Amino acid sequence: MRSRTRYLTAAGLFLAAAGVAVVMYQRSAAEELWGHLPLALYLFSWGGVVALCLAKAGRATYHRFLLSTASGLLLGLGFPGYLPVPFLLLVAWVPLLLLQQKTRSTRTVFWHGFNTFLLYNILATFWVTNTAFAAGLFAVVVNTGLMCVPWLAFHWTSQVSPRVAYLSLVAFWLSFEHFHYNWSLNWPWLTLGNGFAQYPSLVQWYEVTGVLGGSAWILLVNYLLLKWYLSPTPRRVPLALIASVLLPQTGSLIRYATYTPPPGEVIAVSAIQPNLEPHFEKFSSDPQRQLELFASLSQQALRAQDGPVDYLLFPETSFGGLDESRLSTAPAFRALLDVLPDDKLRYLISGYQGYYRFGPDEPVTDAVRYVPTSDGSQVALERLNAAVQLDTRSQDYQSYRKGVFVPGAESFPFRKVLFFLEPLVNSLGGTVAGTGTQTLRTPFVGERARVAPVICYESVFGEYFTGYVREGAQAAFVLTNDGWWDNTAGHRQHLYFSSLRAIETRRAVVRSANMGACAFIDQRGHIASRTHYDQRGYLNGTIQLNDAITPYVRFGDIPARVAMLLAAMALLSNLAHTLRRRSGSLDPH
Repeated sequence: MRSRTRYLTAAGLFLAAAGVAVVMYQRSAAEELWGHLPLALYLFSWGGVVALCLAKAGRATYHRFLLSTASGLLLGLGFPGYLPVPFLLLVAWVPLLLLQQKTRSTRTVFWHGFNTFLLYNILATFWVTNTAFAAGLFAVVVNTGLMCVPWLAFHWTSQVSPRVAYLSLVAFWLSFEHFHYNWSLNWPWLTLGNGFAQYPSLVQWYEVTGVLGGSAWILLVNYLLLKWYLSPTPRRVPLALIASVLLPQTGSLIRYATYTPPPGEVIAVSAIQPNLEPHFEKFSSDPQRQLELFASLSQQALRAQDGPVDYLLFPETSFGGLDESRLSTAPAFRALLDVLPDDKLRYLISGYQGYYRFGPDEPVTDAVRYVPTSDGSQVALERLNAAVQLDTRSQDYQSYRKGVFVPGAESFPFRKVLFFLEPLVNSLGGTVAGTGTQTLRTPFVGERARVAPVICYESVFGEYFTGYVREGAQAAFVLTNDGWWDNTAGHRQHLYFSSLRAIETRRAVVRSANMGACAFIDQRGHIASRTHYDQRGYLNGTIQLNDAITPYVRFGDIPARVAMLLAAMALLSNLAHTLRRRSGSLDPH
């Protein structure tokens, strides 16, 4: 009777998922966004699969499922975007670790780990599906599978070297997170240390460790909680557990309250939010009308700012089809500069889509594409997602090419191996050729400041972000377009991550977003002012420049390097133990 009920429940959940899918299809056909519908689709589908799997399961399996589900829910709800309770992350691993400790079966540990990480990915990043359905599904499923790799490595260690098992979990997980920042299929969004991004006052110590230090801290607190819970006799909460929670928080709050920026110039900035919906409006509507919108908003922003404005910021890909070698004469920029007073504005910084034309004998890059010309020949081009700084007085310009690309949409990871995914890449707006880039994170140099032109996805990568500062950046401008995800947690998470970059580098950040949020963020990571989603307008303010170098900028992800060393030692030890056991089992004596 119970199994029949669960089968009926599964059928009902799958039917609900099908209904959501139909509504999504209808909205897509009507050029309407999906909002939170992908979340409903994923959860109904997950619930249907779980109901089928548990239809004939015993009490032990059901109990393990509750534990792994509890961890998934705590991780997903603790991540920024839903409930303002990141402290859930400090207990989220405990149910899953309890399950693992009582289970020797690698298969069981894998599937319940998969259940936990699947829920984590669904709840925290379902919104990626609003970009494109295939992209969202791929990100959720593949990232879940990748998270299972350090989890299984930890389980292997617990079987052969139980004394160092939990140390190995920290080592394997931090190594995984670091690796996820530094390969072609990069997707470090769910780095555990990002979970406290909404509360910069609690993580001021990231100026030393970066977000991976936060990941290590979260895992440590979970381990101490587990150890206390499993103690043979009831006892008081151990001092080590209390200290591990309170000391970092207390120290951070003191640092937040007492931090004084080093002496530095103050510059005035205006950030524009044109609010052009990217799926159906921005890249298909009349460019002239968009240009008039930018001009109107810019004039309003400049009039509203007391005194001269050092920088006027436009979002990522504000203009398209520009030749990198002729930016100062591009019609869009010429028209803008003609209506913006140069006695009021010093520099215009804008994101743009453009191209670079290779010379006849110039070496080409991997991102080259050949375009036929009217005379039957071909020209070698490189597509760019870039930013430009225009001097309103001298007409000089500086250009910067984006360096970290969204897998699928802007790059084709492992294209020689994954050639069969070319149709998916094309459907996301990317190409097999990819996008041109540059090696150094060069800041824009002006009369009074050196500023980092950070383009969208680049702002998620902490150690990468420090490259701008090592090249001399005194502040950072994030140019982004967060409208791809509709009004979901995605654009808020992206905003909060800029606070983490401010803490790690002690550089003030100004964001200019097409949709999402423009913001002024001080050197403590505090969001001093911001706009809101689906709001057209501008944001004026001032920021203080900084030349000081933080330990994190100087030394980078030290926790990750230590973790990778420990992970390598653990894997070699595991392998040696396993080989000895096997050779011993084959020894006839």
